[in-house]
Parts: sequence; C-alpha cells; structure tokens
Amino acid sequence: MAFNTSAFSPKEWTIGVAEETTVGTVATSFKGIEIESISMPSINDTRVMEKRAGSTGRILNEADLFYLESGAEHEFSVSGILTTDLIPILVENAMGVSAATNVCLVDFNHAPVSFLHGASSSGSHNTVSFRIDGVSAPNSSYTLKGCVVTSLTISANASEEGGRFKFDLTAKTRSPFTSSAGASGTIATFTENFVYLSNFTAPKKVYATEIVLDSFGLTVENPVTFLGNKADGSDYGLPEGYQRSIPEFKTTANCVVKFDANTNDFIDSWRTQAVATPSGLYLANDATWSSATTFGIKMDNVIFAEQPSYDEGDYMKVNCTLQSVSDAADSEVLAIIVS
Repeated sequence: MAFNTSAFSPKEWTIGVAEETTVGTVATSFKGIEIESISMPSINDTRVMEKRAGSTGRILNEADLFYLESGAEHEFSVSGILTTDLIPILVENAMGVSAATNVCLVDFNHAPVSFLHGASSSGSHNTVSFRIDGVSAPNSSYTLKGCVVTSLTISANASEEGGRFKFDLTAKTRSPFTSSAGASGTIATFTENFVYLSNFTAPKKVYATEIVLDSFGLTVENPVTFLGNKADGSDYGLPEGYQRSIPEFKTTANCVVKFDANTNDFIDSWRTQAVATPSGLYLANDATWSSATTFGIKMDNVIFAEQPSYDEGDYMKVNCTLQSVSDAADSEVLAIIVS
C-alpha cells in the first residue's frame, strides 16, 4: 500500500444518540452530541490466536486464526456537553426508570424486573443506539444498537465555562457492532440548550447543609446483565433479556464546597458514618421540589463515601464525596428533573 497523504481533524467526527422504539433495533434518527472526547468501541469478539486441533507443525498457522462476534459484549465511551435535549435520553437510560411528571426517580425499594430483546423500548425497559459518523473515506463510521448506559457522570465547575454542565458515559451492548460508512441513520445538529450550575437558584444543599458549591459531579452506576442467548435473523448471540441494577444501583456525588462553619464538621460526620437527611443533596431552581423545573438533582439520605479533604485554591474549600443510601422505608435514593 502506497504512502497516504491525507490527514483528518478529530472535529470531523460527529456522534448521535437515540432511544430505540424496539429493544435491540437500531434507531434511524439521532440527537447530535457536542463531543469533547470519544473512544474507539471496545469490541471484545472471541479471538483465537493459538494452535487449534489438527494444526500443522508447532508454530501458529494462519489457518488457526479465528474470530466470532456472537455473544460479544461491546463497550463504548463518550464525553460531551450536556443539553436539555440529551438529559431525558441519557438520564432515563442510565437510571433505568421511566420519567413521571418529568422526574426520573429511584426509590428506596428499587428492584427492577428484566425486559426482553425485541420488546417495546421505553421508560424503564429502554435501550439506545449510538451513531458515530467519521469521514466517508476511509470508512470510519459505526453504529451500536441495543445499548444500555451503565455509567453516567454529569459535572460542572463554577469557575470553568460559566459553570456549564458536561457528561461522561459508558454504554454496553451485546448486539452486533456495525462498521460501515454507509450505515443508515441521520444525526441532527447538536443544540445549544445548555444547563449551568447557576440554574440551581434555590439554596444548594450538600450533606443537608447550605453551602457555596465550587464544583459538582454526579455519577450513576447501574450495571446491566445480559440474560440468555438467542438469534434474530442473521444475528446470533443476542441476549434474551436485560437485567439492571445487579448487584446494586449506586449513586455518588463529588462536591467541592467552601470551607466555613457549615462544613467544618464534615470530617466528624464521615468518621461516625452519620446519615444526613432530609435533602442530603439538593440542587434545583425552587426550594420546593414539586415546584422545581427544567433540571434538578435530589438525594434524600446520604453519607460520606470517602474522607473529606481540604482543597486549596483561591480560597479554602472542602472536597467530599456523598453516597446515597436507602432508609428501607420511604426515601428517594435519586431523583432528577429531566424537563
């Protein structure tokens, strides 16, 4: 192959995400993502690179090589700018719950049932497709269908980009991975409907205490287990079902807050594993949750997951990580306003 003089900018790549109407069936119309970074999907096909039965000689032969995609779990990561257009799709899928009155809620007794491949995709029984459009030549476009977001982080820093929120996610699928520059699907231009820390106009609470919030990052970890093995047309090794939240649904919030009399005792609360409630974490545009709109985050009962530490900068701050816990009675583990 002769030397190729072409070169490309990473900004030529575009990515879109869409909720599927049928679990495991690729979407055709995608909402655009303003990406910051993208990884090549981890394919994880079965690959044989050792001598097989009946092989000639004692050195690996070309005829020994073998790969099989069926049953492979593919994984994909992307980070970008969070918008009000993306929040409902990403949050609903990551939490694995249906939005009710514009709120996604994981309750104290969260125990979701499995859902089937080929069933209607919506709400808590939901999969998404990702479309990655690279340059047309050489082939650098990909489609991933039947995806479940297993980790989602949304974050913002008061001193960077006006406190604009960004996201970072990892998704997993056991549906076939399509690499084709001509694959179907259109990606809409991403919007500028951004969300900011300043949208949280009500008093902000961390560990049920009013604080000055310097930076914030919420991480939702909600694993998926692929159940069984089935075929659909020419696709083999597909899951029969999808099971979320095993072994657990976990939510943490990393917060950097101003050091003052309100935050001085965080270290003692960490040592005793004291639970802060109500409104262990509260970020919204109204002090009454039922009146808040657009975008908000609430965790009722929280503990410090890690030892709080000093954060030295322009002024003294405290870096702390909260983890939401259930009271096994009536607490809301995580609630996010998505519209």
